[in-house]
Amino acid sequence: MKQTRELDLNKMSSLLLDEETASFQPSWDNTILITAYDKERTFILTRDNRCMVLPRSLREVLEQFARDNDIAEFECQALYDMIGVHKGRGYIAGHNRLVPTCGTSNGRVVYYVAKRLFDKRATEDGQTVASFRGRKHQIFRVKIDTGYKTFINLLQAADDAAKLQLNALEWRMHSLGVKRVNKRENVHFYDMCGNRRVMSRDLRRRWMMILVRRVIRKYCTEEECKEIESLIKHYIEK
Repeated sequence: MKQTRELDLNKMSSLLLDEETASFQPSWDNTILITAYDKERTFILTRDNRCMVLPRSLREVLEQFARDNDIAEFECQALYDMIGVHKGRGYIAGHNRLVPTCGTSNGRVVYYVAKRLFDKRATEDGQTVASFRGRKHQIFRVKIDTGYKTFINLLQAADDAAKLQLNALEWRMHSLGVKRVNKRENVHFYDMCGNRRVMSRDLRRRWMMILVRRVIRKYCTEEECKEIESLIKHYIEK
């Protein structure tokens, strides 16, 4: 039998907390959503129906989450750049996506694990109610302070970025001899290969340049940066 728990994240101070702990580490498997509880603490809703607070800021929790799951910020930035989205970037790892509900500088931003989401709707007051699946048939219906259109657009952007990443991975697997193609799939696959090869190269070039810019701009003038970037770009694209 399904059990439904309703939470209103606009009323964070009134939520019933199960515990405050420093030992819990959010992962793709154990987490539904992550948001700031206050400036120094982070609220976590887990798949096993626990509301908990971690004694670390949201930024610290997200940085640790990215390290634990080998998610490089510069690769995510490159993926979002390729789809033309420059605000509201999530944490992308193929089928695993931690998606923000609004711009990441917004104090009310909520990050949720997209594969736990199964329904969403707009409210009469212009906000969003998102429904998630937990363990043992548990359903979580969560009211979030963000516009429905923004919620949908950022979810779609995360999906598009993940698709790019997976396509680039598929090309790499093929080029390394990991992916085999049977005769029936052969024509269709090789029609796509050209695009995926270009996409893979573009992604690699973009994240390398993002990383290079981040380093050299600490030590070089704007003019020197442009000259170094042009030279590095030339060697990357050779």
